[in-house]
Amino acid sequence: MDGTDSTADPCCGESGSRKRDREATKGALLDAAKMVFAERGFDAATTREIAGRAGVNEQLIQRYFSGKSGLLLAVVEHYWREEAGGCDLPPPADDIETDLAGFLHAQLKHSWQCRDFTRVVLARALVDPAIADEMARTLSESRIPCLLKRLETLRDRGAIAADADLANVAAGIATLSFGLGFLDQVVFGRDGDRVCAIVRTLAHTIAHGLTPRD
Repeated sequence: MDGTDSTADPCCGESGSRKRDREATKGALLDAAKMVFAERGFDAATTREIAGRAGVNEQLIQRYFSGKSGLLLAVVEHYWREEAGGCDLPPPADDIETDLAGFLHAQLKHSWQCRDFTRVVLARALVDPAIADEMARTLSESRIPCLLKRLETLRDRGAIAADADLANVAAGIATLSFGLGFLDQVVFGRDGDRVCAIVRTLAHTIAHGLTPRD
C-alpha cells in the first residue's frame, strides 16, 4: 500500500476497489494510532510515527481524520466500546451475588489489560469534550445495557425483587466497576487482594438489597 489514495472520477463515483482500499487504509491508521497513543501518550505521539507504522502517507491522517485529535476520537469511537463494554462474559450465574462478583472480577481483569489506552483516553477527555462525550455514550449505550440485561435475566428467574429499579442499579454498578478496575488498580495501585475483598463485600451487599423479601 503506497498511501497515495487517489480519488475516483467524480462523475462515476467511487469504485468498490477504491472504497475497500480507503477503508483498509483507515483501519491500518486506527490500529497503528491505538498502539502509538498507548505507548507514547497523546502529546508525545506523532502523526509521522502513526503513519509510518500503518505504512501509509502521513497526509492521509489529515484527510481522513482532520489531524491527531480527530484520529484519537476515531480510535475511541472504534475501540472504546470493545475496550469498555465488558459484555464478553459467561451466561448469568444462578444467584445474584455470584453473578455480581463474577461481573466485577471480569471488569478488574479487563481494566488492567486495557490500562495504557484507558490512561490516554481519560487524560484527553479532561480537555476534549468530544472524547468525554464518547466515553459517556459508551457507558450509557454499552456497559450499562449489558449489565441491565444480566440483572433482568436474574429477576426473571426470581433471584431479584420484582420492584427493583434495575436501570439505576446497573448504572451504579457500571460506575463502581470502572472505579475499582481503573482508579483503584491502575491509578492508586491498590493491592489486588484488597480490591478483591471490596468486590466480595459489594457483591454481597448489593445482592442482599436486591433479594426478594417474603
